[in-house]
Amino acid sequence: MQIATHWAVALLVIEQWYTSRAIPRTHNPLLPPSSTDLLLHAVHNYAGLLIGALMLARIGLRLFQPRPASLQIQGWLERLSQVIHWGLYISLLGQVAAGFAAAYLWAPAGRIHILLWNVTLVLAGLHIAAAVYHTVRCDGVVKRMVPWPR
Repeated sequence: MQIATHWAVALLVIEQWYTSRAIPRTHNPLLPPSSTDLLLHAVHNYAGLLIGALMLARIGLRLFQPRPASLQIQGWLERLSQVIHWGLYISLLGQVAAGFAAAYLWAPAGRIHILLWNVTLVLAGLHIAAAVYHTVRCDGVVKRMVPWPR
């Protein structure tokens, strides 16, 4: 389940980046939005809520089914891994909350949503860099998270 939620969220984050381009066009007071932009905006909103649900599930799985000690990295790398993972979890959940607030409750929360997007990008970049590091080291960390059979 951890692998499935990880990759589902990763794909949805890419989708969010793509659909976010329609949002300014749907709120432009000078031009009426196209039906495609309205659809992309709706997909963005609902996929964001799905990310929130998947992140809550992922956190629940992580808390109640932690990695076995034999699979954990040792020392400062483990601590750095924890900081980046929990940072991603918090930034994504914060984005969901701010996006929901901006869409349905208080439009200025959109600024917080965008700020958290930038935090998410930095953390995701570090996460990807760590995946490359572990791939080069051939230490088995990346193999445990690939969706295809090992």
